[in-house]
Amino acid sequence: MSDKYDTPDLESGRHVQDTTSPMSRQMTAMTLTNEQYERLFFQPSAPKRGDASKRFANPSLLGLLGFLIPYTSTILTLCQFQGAVPPTTLVGLTGDYYFLGGIAMVIAGLGEFVLGNTFPFAVFIIYGAHWCSLGYTQDPIHNTLEPFGGASAALGAEYNSSQCFHNITMALVSFVFLIGTLRVNVPFVLTFVGLVGLFSFIAAADAFVPHIKTAADEVHLFTLLKAAGGFGFLGLICGWYLAIIEICETVQLPCPLPVFDLSSKVFPPKKKETSKET
Repeated sequence: MSDKYDTPDLESGRHVQDTTSPMSRQMTAMTLTNEQYERLFFQPSAPKRGDASKRFANPSLLGLLGFLIPYTSTILTLCQFQGAVPPTTLVGLTGDYYFLGGIAMVIAGLGEFVLGNTFPFAVFIIYGAHWCSLGYTQDPIHNTLEPFGGASAALGAEYNSSQCFHNITMALVSFVFLIGTLRVNVPFVLTFVGLVGLFSFIAAADAFVPHIKTAADEVHLFTLLKAAGGFGFLGLICGWYLAIIEICETVQLPCPLPVFDLSSKVFPPKKKETSKET
């Protein structure tokens, strides 16, 4: 039986003869078009130099799942499903924040750095660090309320203002990333729209906590947190949608789901004029 196969050349469109076996061809570096690169990496186009993406594993799937696992639990908590009471219920997610959100996303971010993908590198590292920060703050072992006067400080302005400022900053960071996603894909844009709303409403809730006086005020607080969860749900749906596309592309499983690529539609790169050979 012959070991020769006809494979398409992605650049020229012609078929070339491949004398390697299917297994070795799967492990051999291949040339990716911008559309294929977009489905595998959260980057508008492939790096202009280097072949790291051909030699190393794709870290995007790890980063995406590392984000989605603690994020999903957090959003369901904010929406107060199954009797969840934020922020108390979030303490039970400390392990997820440290090991899934933090470690997994930072490793993925470093992988994107090696591949030369600046945008996903920044996204994974920043949000991975955010999960670590949230885990540290929620972890009872660190007793972060002690400098503010103990457990009673959880309702005070001193502690909640610090949390409010953090979430305002994260909303601004998410907005900056949102601008970048306009050249990535539609699900990514919607995810960051949700993140901007999520952090904004959590910041509003943090600012409102010291002013709670009545039962109606407490209801209003939980309404703000539900609104935050509602915006976060937008990113939840889009994130898992992208995860399905990502895993299918990784194992070369046919996937009919469109990624809604924006890199060729929003400020597309100018094509260089090539001189004709005489």
